[in-house]
Amino acid sequence: MNVTKANGEIVPFNPGKIRASLKRVNASPANIEEIMGEVENEIFDEISTSHLYRIVFRKLKKLQRGVAGKYNLKRAVMSLGPSGYPFEKYVAALWAVDGFSTRTNLIVKGACVSHEVDVVAQNGGLVEYLECKHHSSRGKVCSVRNALYFYARFQDLERRALSKPGLEVGDYRGWLVTNNRFTSEAQTYGTCVGLGLLSWDFPPKNGLRERIDKMGLHPITCLTSVSKKKLELLMDRGITLCMDLCKRPDVLSEIGITGSTAGKVMREAFEICGTEKTASKN
Repeated sequence: MNVTKANGEIVPFNPGKIRASLKRVNASPANIEEIMGEVENEIFDEISTSHLYRIVFRKLKKLQRGVAGKYNLKRAVMSLGPSGYPFEKYVAALWAVDGFSTRTNLIVKGACVSHEVDVVAQNGGLVEYLECKHHSSRGKVCSVRNALYFYARFQDLERRALSKPGLEVGDYRGWLVTNNRFTSEAQTYGTCVGLGLLSWDFPPKNGLRERIDKMGLHPITCLTSVSKKKLELLMDRGITLCMDLCKRPDVLSEIGITGSTAGKVMREAFEICGTEKTASKN
C-alpha cells in the first residue's frame, strides 16, 4: 500500500507514523487503536496524505476534541494568514513568552533605505529583527533567495543601528521564520552568516513544532469549535494563543460566544493546553 505526498512523491504507507503522531498529542491508547481501525477500513492505494489526515482528524475530533486540536497543529499554523498579519502576531507571541517585548509590522530606517519589518523583539540590550515567511499550503519551501534578501536588509538595519554610540554587533540579530521548511541551501547560508533560522522542523529537535509542543504555545486556530470569523475577532483582542484564552475566558462573551457554547470552547482550550482538570470546572 502506497501514499501520495503533497509534492507528488509516492512512498510506502507507514502506519507507525500515524501512531507516533497520535501519541505525540497524547491521544489515548484505546482511541489510537480505534482510529487505526478506521484508517484500515478506508485506506486505498496511493491515497493522498491530506486525505489520510482527514480520516484521522475526523475520527479523533469525535473521540477527543482537544487532542484533535493539537493534532491539527500544522494546518492551524497554516491558517494564520494572510489577512491581518496573524502569523506575524503569532511569532511575536512566541518571542513574548521568552521575555521579549514585541512590535509587529513596523517601518524601520536602515543606513540606506527604510524597511518593513514583520516583528521587532527586544529583551534588555538585545534587539532582534524577524522576517516571517508564511505559507498556507504544504510543499512550499523557504529558499536561499529568501535568506539572501533578508540578510541584505538586516545588514542595512544593523549598520544604521550600530552608528549609534555604545552598541556592538552582538546587540542585534536577524531571524528568518517560516511555518514550512528551509531548503538545504537556505539552512547552510543562514547558518554561515549568523542568521537565526526557525522552521517547522529546524533547528533539529527545536523547530517550530517542538517549541509549540514543549511550551504549550498552540495558536488559537487549533480550536475546532470556533468559526474562522470568531477566531479573527479573538486575535483582534490579543488572543493569539490557546493559553491566552485560558487566562481570559471572559473575552468569549465580547464576541458573542456565551452559555454552553462558551463552556464547550473553554473545555477544548484547556484540553489543548493540557489542563483538563480546570476544563472540567467550566
